[in-house]
Amino acid sequence: MSESRKASPLIVSGFSSQPFAKAIAENMGARTVGVRYKQHDDKEIEPALLGNVRGHDVVLIASAAGDPNKQILETQFLRDTVHRAGAKNITLVLPYMWYGRSDGDWGERKTPALASVIENLRNKVNNVVVADPHNPVLTRELFQVSGANCTIVPFAYPFAVQLRDMFNQKVIEKKRTLFLHPDAGSVKRIGPAFRDCLYTTLGIEENPNKDNWPQIGKDRDKETNVSETKGINVDVEGMDVVVFEDLIASAKTACDLAKALKEAGARSVTLFATSALLTYRKTKLGIPPIQRIEESPLDAVFITNTHDHSLTSPKVHKAMQSSSKIHELDVAPYTAAIIKAIHMEVFDDTPDDANSISAIIRGKHPDQENMARPVPVIMAIA
Repeated sequence: MSESRKASPLIVSGFSSQPFAKAIAENMGARTVGVRYKQHDDKEIEPALLGNVRGHDVVLIASAAGDPNKQILETQFLRDTVHRAGAKNITLVLPYMWYGRSDGDWGERKTPALASVIENLRNKVNNVVVADPHNPVLTRELFQVSGANCTIVPFAYPFAVQLRDMFNQKVIEKKRTLFLHPDAGSVKRIGPAFRDCLYTTLGIEENPNKDNWPQIGKDRDKETNVSETKGINVDVEGMDVVVFEDLIASAKTACDLAKALKEAGARSVTLFATSALLTYRKTKLGIPPIQRIEESPLDAVFITNTHDHSLTSPKVHKAMQSSSKIHELDVAPYTAAIIKAIHMEVFDDTPDDANSISAIIRGKHPDQENMARPVPVIMAIA
């Protein structure tokens, strides 16, 4: 009789997360369970599993990409279905978190939407993996109230691998590079672990526990969600400026910031953003975000494949692929490594840090080099 071994987790995906879920399954060597994404004529949805999950660990990957209000209900239905079908454990992976920007004081006449969403999602779930939420501390605390273990995933390592390649190819210069906080909110996301990974991967001798990045002032109107850069109060003359954001919506803020930085003398401006929403309302801002980016002083924009438009907005997906400035990083190997660490069995001969999520996030895992690959970039810098 052959020796039995623990089965790999099964992968179940929400509608808009299918490409990302497939890539994660391939990187984990895991099997996907089919889902029927049925919608009735009155818009009611009826998702159904097409395979057996009883006794298995299940990874449910679900994103708000597309129609977030529909996707959140679909996620709840799938979670309940997986639970009722006898899954041993459920790990909920959220590549793009619903209502993440609703984390502030919105007054007594508005609902704290982030808290409401998490309250509806956290039950019947053993682990939660959230990709770069707007407010990582609050997100983790709200999920862990129910006892679910919540892992926040920043993408410092894939970003750093891309920057390292740009240094090696002399696209930008390491000695000229200046990291900036785009606003006060990014300080909550870019903590010591993020900087530790960045500095380790790039060979920068800085103390990751000391946040010495300059911060750009920004005002945001909470009714319109439109923000305005108040001015550049740091010397950027001749510098290659690098900014990290959690998302790009209309791209107006990013383009305005790039314009201000270039006017202040920056040599180049590179933006890394986890989620590319690229939302557009004609009557509001007048120009599609991808066109705005193409016509802006931004030299390069790097996004991840956590927010996928291929099934929900094919025109946006095609425009992104045709863009000369927008580059998509595949973070499925990195995300898969974190999911594998969560589910890894540990034995006496298991190598140190083999299942360490902290080591992965800080860029110090034994298998770190296999978790990210750069994309080729050409930047016309004056």
